[in-house]
Amino acid sequence: MLARSQQAMASPDRMDAAYAQPLSLATSRPDGAVWLSLAVLAALLLSAGSVAAEPQTLRFQPHWVPQAQFAGFYLAKDRGWYQDAGLELEILPHGAEHPAPATLANEDADVALLYLTQALELREQGVDVVNVAQLIQDSSLVLVSLAESGILVPEDLYGERVSRWASFSLQPEALFRTYGVQPETVDQGATMAALRTGAVAAATATRYNELVELYLGGLDPDEIEVMPLEDHGVGLAEDGIYVLESTLRERPDDIRAFVEVSLRGWEYAFAHPDAAMDAVMDRVIRAGEPTNRAHQRLMLEALRPLYLEDDELRGPELDRQDYQLAVSLMRNLGHLEWEPVPYEQFHRDLAQ
Repeated sequence: MLARSQQAMASPDRMDAAYAQPLSLATSRPDGAVWLSLAVLAALLLSAGSVAAEPQTLRFQPHWVPQAQFAGFYLAKDRGWYQDAGLELEILPHGAEHPAPATLANEDADVALLYLTQALELREQGVDVVNVAQLIQDSSLVLVSLAESGILVPEDLYGERVSRWASFSLQPEALFRTYGVQPETVDQGATMAALRTGAVAAATATRYNELVELYLGGLDPDEIEVMPLEDHGVGLAEDGIYVLESTLRERPDDIRAFVEVSLRGWEYAFAHPDAAMDAVMDRVIRAGEPTNRAHQRLMLEALRPLYLEDDELRGPELDRQDYQLAVSLMRNLGHLEWEPVPYEQFHRDLAQ
């Protein structure tokens, strides 16, 4: 540019001709060197931009084996939506040998699915977990018995043998305490075999899994009595998205993006159940889970009323009264010794 200015000053009538000459990056003239420098600078800027845009890895821990309970997350990953939001989502191996509370507490996961009671127990242990989205607002837990047993109300459980999962024993315990009944409780395991064989009079089940399993096993609805814990004042919020306070503080945009994309995945799953089943069965087959597409399709349909109201997602806010109910029940049963953190510290609304 300086050479051309000098030319123009020496010969004003040659100014237009000088600027009209073609520029070549290969030329040895000073103006060619300037353009070469600009080209190199532009390449460096583009390279720096591409590095900054690389997706950030986020490790996600579901809290049970691969199944339709996690369809929204599977779909969002398969469709590339997390990556579009700047996240490289790693869905960690999940099942009984990968307990979500421990994985999150040990910082082996960045985000995890937990029941509200599990999160409060972690808080009791000094692990600063935070609820960033509540997916299932009501309890799916029920006590189920064979109709021939005559168990219709909680009082009928007195002295009976009842199975429940050790990790989710709080709500049945709260039911027994509320109604003043003293059943004999035993650990349930992973199947409903004890109920079907008469080894127990009642068993714990979720509406979307074990109850579906009983129907698929040949039992008709009129052969089963279902006692929803939600109907007896001890139903607590279940699947919620949790992170450590430190993670939320250090990676707020990543966590917000994960929540937004996950909610979108769940909306899509209920609107496109066939696509959801494809994503679910891909994980089921790879994990070697003993289930089938029909079971998983029924599970997804049973999850629908837990997630949706008038075809709209009910979350992601954790209801303040649900939080207070969980705290009250857990303290009354001796599961919480310390005063928990205030609701505003436990639940963070990322939409605000």
